[in-house]
Amino acid sequence: MGITRGGAKLASGDAKLQSLDHLALLLPGACGRSADARAAVVVPPQDTSAAFAGSMNPVHRARRGTRPVILRAVRVAPHPAYDRVVFEFAGDSAPGYHVEYADRPIRRCGSGDTVSVMGTGYLVVRFEPAQMHDERGNPTVARREWTPRLRAANEIKLVCDFEGQVEWVVGLPARRRYRVLETAAPARVIVDLREEP
Repeated sequence: MGITRGGAKLASGDAKLQSLDHLALLLPGACGRSADARAAVVVPPQDTSAAFAGSMNPVHRARRGTRPVILRAVRVAPHPAYDRVVFEFAGDSAPGYHVEYADRPIRRCGSGDTVSVMGTGYLVVRFEPAQMHDERGNPTVARREWTPRLRAANEIKLVCDFEGQVEWVVGLPARRRYRVLETAAPARVIVDLREEP
């Protein structure tokens, strides 16, 4: 199955994607925001080819909504030149998002507890308004951490699902260039992490 952006077809890798279905983490408190989030760049039209240049800069796309969009699946798969992490949402459109590298320590929202993440590069992916549980508090994705040990993506952990924010951190061997893509029907935010020599 293919997904499109701007008329270009992407290989979704659904056959290879490994799923993290039905997961939730309800935490007290609020997710932290980085001090330089206001300086983040807005997502421009991006190259959807396999040999993309990528960037190390923050990527930000704001969306206002009265109700959080439900995250229903997280998948990761290796590709010839990059690793792909897919966040899939219920409905036809994704929530707003902010993607950027962070320094240690990575902390859980609310409690402020330090989160151990494999690697030395920490890419934080935050969605808002979003949630990973239904109206009764039941989880919509099954696991909150996973260690695929791919060339770029070493580990993926949920660090926040509270008050309309969902935040994941991807641990990498080092900071790598990345790109963010978006699709509709189904609504997905896709983070591609370049493999480096």
